[in-house]
Amino acid sequence: RQTARIAAGIGMKLIAWTFHPDDEFAAEVGLEFVDLNTLYERSDVVSIHVRQSADTIGMVGAEAFSRMGPDTILVNTARGPIVDEAALISALENGALAAAGLDVFDQEPLPPNHPLGKLNNVVLSPHNAGITPEVTEAGLLMSVENIAAALSGNPQNVVHPS
Repeated sequence: RQTARIAAGIGMKLIAWTFHPDDEFAAEVGLEFVDLNTLYERSDVVSIHVRQSADTIGMVGAEAFSRMGPDTILVNTARGPIVDEAALISALENGALAAAGLDVFDQEPLPPNHPLGKLNNVVLSPHNAGITPEVTEAGLLMSVENIAAALSGNPQNVVHPS
């Protein structure tokens, strides 16, 4: 959500796909929900913000890259296995994708001679993009609040409600 707020603040047109659309938030930041294929086809920047699960592993692969334009930039700060690394490397090497910014990888830490580290159209960071004192404090507070709420029979922040 914060990424969307920042992007809206600098005038980016926002489209998104999610398992759980929030129309109120969409109206707040001016984003349009679309299906994944439309997102890949219309985006200049694809920024990934989903949890790793059986439904999301490999969800950004060769077919997704074939729908993106050659000027598209992929950003993954979610989890490495969500992106098919072999397909990503191929898309970056053959010009099907302009660039990638990656904070997460299939194998962490990224091995020294990994192909991603040799590409000049990739920016890598060591899985620390979201580590700030504020995030750490907020995460700890949320954990304590979630435990207390669950113990009182009112669980909060349920990822896949039944």
